Amino acid sequence: MEYFAGIIGQERALLPLRKALETGKINHAYLFSGPAGIGKYTTAEIFAAAIIMQTDPQGEIYLKEKVHPDLLVIEKMDNKSLIGIEQINREMGPWLALKPYRSSLRIVIIKDAHLLSIPAANALLKTLEEPPVHAVIILVTDEMNLLETIVSRCQMIRFFPLEEISISKFLMERGMDPERAANLSRLGQGSMASALILAEEEGLEDLWDTAQSLIKNLAGGNEIEVFLCAEKMEANPVMLAGLMSTLLRDIYIYQVTGQKQLLMMQSSLKLCENLKQITPNRVQNALKNLDKLRKQYSGPVNPLLININISYQLWDALQ
Repeated sequence: MEYFAGIIGQERALLPLRKALETGKINHAYLFSGPAGIGKYTTAEIFAAAIIMQTDPQGEIYLKEKVHPDLLVIEKMDNKSLIGIEQINREMGPWLALKPYRSSLRIVIIKDAHLLSIPAANALLKTLEEPPVHAVIILVTDEMNLLETIVSRCQMIRFFPLEEISISKFLMERGMDPERAANLSRLGQGSMASALILAEEEGLEDLWDTAQSLIKNLAGGNEIEVFLCAEKMEANPVMLAGLMSTLLRDIYIYQVTGQKQLLMMQSSLKLCENLKQITPNRVQNALKNLDKLRKQYSGPVNPLLININISYQLWDALQ
């Protein structure tokens, strides 16, 4: 049975998982790592379901309704910024101590494991050091900020950004016209989830115009534009930060190569042509920092502070 038919562009990651299912040699812990929005958590759900159904073929209905007694998902609670130690010690620990109810194994998926607090990570480490014989723990992380001792006790499964053609094909198969699918696949920057979010975003063209206007204002050199930009970003910070990062990449590529066909978005050509020459090293550093800052939107940091830092990075790169 082909469990992973819906997973796109991750054959390298799926190979050891398929082999584990075929041989029945399931590791006690896995670490699914890679950028956000490329299918890690979906794969974890499918892998967990496949393991369970090998010894509980009638459990499919429970899995579909997300009520299977041998599958537990740990994730950040809505009112918290991190996964706390109580979720590991009071929820996961006692649950794993029980014998499987329907399957031969009990499986825990820890979603967004990069949000584990230090106490929670240490508590998890104790379980990984001496796991129950019937336990399988799958950690899903967007960032490799986990304790090295945790990483060393897991089988690493690496996921990689998707190719633009894979995202574009997926969107066109669902009825999207080729030009829009191509644009969204570029803006998604390897993330299917990002492309789908963009596809559902109302007023995307207006946001794109806003992003271009903010970049133009920041390039003008007046430092007050940093704070004006941060304020305007509050309307949709994640989306605008991504669009402005894309614009900065296009500006850099165009100034270095002069080839408009290399632009991620052809509609940024006029802006690229009109901006003054910028310093490559500053842009490269800014792009690295922007990627790090954008990840902080899912964490405990005040979004306005992230907006200000992002605006400063853009302003400095454009001078």
